[in-house]
Amino acid sequence: MTRPPIASLKTSILLLLAASVLSAAGMFWSHRHATEARTELQRQQTALNAAHARQQQDQTEARLIAEHLDAYRALIERGFIGEENRLAWIEAAQLANQDARLYGLTYTLSPRAAAPASLAGDLPLNQTHMLVNMPVLVETDLPRFIDALRARAPGVFRVSECRLSRITDAPPQPVNRPELDAECELRWFTVAADVRESQ
Repeated sequence: MTRPPIASLKTSILLLLAASVLSAAGMFWSHRHATEARTELQRQQTALNAAHARQQQDQTEARLIAEHLDAYRALIERGFIGEENRLAWIEAAQLANQDARLYGLTYTLSPRAAAPASLAGDLPLNQTHMLVNMPVLVETDLPRFIDALRARAPGVFRVSECRLSRITDAPPQPVNRPELDAECELRWFTVAADVRESQ
């Protein structure tokens, strides 16, 4: 048997060696490219999952807004949400006094202030103190006034306290003349429609 001449195989061996090197380089490049592609796929999948989560949250918020929009509008119409409506409060107190057939009233309003955290929770809740003084004939006039005010009130209020005192030390007279003075402290509550409004 004769041996093949090395010189004639040299080209084939070089081509085989070059093909092996190119194959190894191609495998290395494709492995590196596949790793980069997997990393990019994971990054894109994470971004997609975050986008789905945001979409779910937006849909939930939109559903909640749609469910509560009528109640929110009703609170705006009632005067609980938005700017305080001092003129309407004063008018409601005067009309409630007339509805209860009382003898007039005087009032003072303090500036609006933030409500205590125990009442407000996370809401931008504000309160305005209103001190109402009025003469009354008998003690039962006071609950009638409060009920009439609740019926007319264009907002949300709470009676903090009421005090009754005698106007004179004279014995009661059989005439229809008020001999008691009622003083009530009311708190009117409002929630800012916009957080910037409460600051």
